Amino acid sequence: MRTLAHWLLPCALLALASPGLAHAERPLPSLAALKEACQEARVPGRRALYVVELESFRFGRSAEDGFLPVDTRRNLQAFGGAAALFPSELEPIGFRASAERQSALREARRAGAKLRVGFFLGFDGEGQPCVIRAAVSVSTIRMDVAFLELVDSRGRVIARDDTERLRAWRDDEERDRVPGEGPRVAVDDPWGSAAPVATVTAIRALAPRLGQCHAAHVARGGPESGRALVQLTVEGGALQDPTFAFSTFSDERFGACVLRVLKEAHLPMSSGRMTVPLRFAAD
Repeated sequence: MRTLAHWLLPCALLALASPGLAHAERPLPSLAALKEACQEARVPGRRALYVVELESFRFGRSAEDGFLPVDTRRNLQAFGGAAALFPSELEPIGFRASAERQSALREARRAGAKLRVGFFLGFDGEGQPCVIRAAVSVSTIRMDVAFLELVDSRGRVIARDDTERLRAWRDDEERDRVPGEGPRVAVDDPWGSAAPVATVTAIRALAPRLGQCHAAHVARGGPESGRALVQLTVEGGALQDPTFAFSTFSDERFGACVLRVLKEAHLPMSSGRMTVPLRFAAD
């Protein structure tokens, strides 16, 4: 069991997060968006940083060490109570602050300040993070908390606390960065059937053409970053029609372009099935 000391950095920042981090956030404005995030979390790969904004929350009793906890005893209610969120390790979450500062934060909550929670789904890699129920019931979400912000009525961040998960995620982001400039794609190692080195090389050689698909997609107003998993099946030396196992993109023209490029690949293997991870960027 990880401890609070392991996850929680003893800091309360009074400024906005870096522009790069804000750009990476994925706001969840509705229960439908939350359900889509839960679907995405079922797929292996880099975790997305989701954010929900809560108007209804309470602070708990202050700790002697200068920690003002958010009350999670009955979970955090989102989307009119249709979803209940709770920290995955049931760890305390809140803000480090002096007694005077804590009083100011409590007053800000009473004045209408909102709580922004940044979190991952499946970051710790243990179990299914979502239990999605019918519309008349409450869905429960086990969130791997990344950060908390207290935001006033003008949208200014007046308190912030980051967890160690966020630092690890940002380190991974730097390591997994897609090299280059403009619309481009990284073709990661496929999994499934053991593919010869020549096959992997042939797939990666398609990166420039896949980047052209992405460039056209971005020019049409599509998102600059995202990922996809494409299944490739070879039977009798012939590549069958590729299919998406998962994609963060919804544009059909973009998807058709990606599959068309992969379909034209010449893969030196007699048979097998593999899943190819693609990471797209355009920053």
